[in-house]
Amino acid sequence: MGVYQTNTNPMPSPSIARRLGASLYEFVLLFGIFFVTGLLLQIVSTITGLNIPDWIKQWVLFGVFGIYFTYCWTHSGQTLAQKTWHIRIASDKNSIKSAINYKQAWLRYVFACVLGILPALLTIFVLRHSDNITSAGAGYLYGLGFLLVFANWLTLLGTSLMNHDRRALHEVLSGTRSVFGKGF
Repeated sequence: MGVYQTNTNPMPSPSIARRLGASLYEFVLLFGIFFVTGLLLQIVSTITGLNIPDWIKQWVLFGVFGIYFTYCWTHSGQTLAQKTWHIRIASDKNSIKSAINYKQAWLRYVFACVLGILPALLTIFVLRHSDNITSAGAGYLYGLGFLLVFANWLTLLGTSLMNHDRRALHEVLSGTRSVFGKGF
């Protein structure tokens, strides 16, 4: 074989529209996990009488979401939203039917989160460390942060159009790929 290999993946990669649909459905499902986690944190706070700092709540949510994604990806290869949209996460080195390992799952999750929400984090940082911003200015910054997150999200998925295997940036960095098929 030559230096350049053709795509030997017998299953096609999901389209951008399918990935976006699964992502939007995933956000809806994550609201349920968010509310249950928030309720449990509030119960713990009420029982113990401790005021849990926001940064701890945010790390707990990050961990709970990470456990949800990594468990689904390592056991069945797909979350509920991905199952609905016939998308499976596979290793770029293994067969399509095999689930990815925990290292790949956590790398995929962390890279997707960092690359997907970095603009929002930068906007929040600016808002928290600026005393001269009016409430109208803060509203504009929050709107800008949302637009940056949305643009970054599209860019993250859009990177799948730039390589021959149609793998997004977080997939390349984690050694995983998304595959489409009705028989999962």
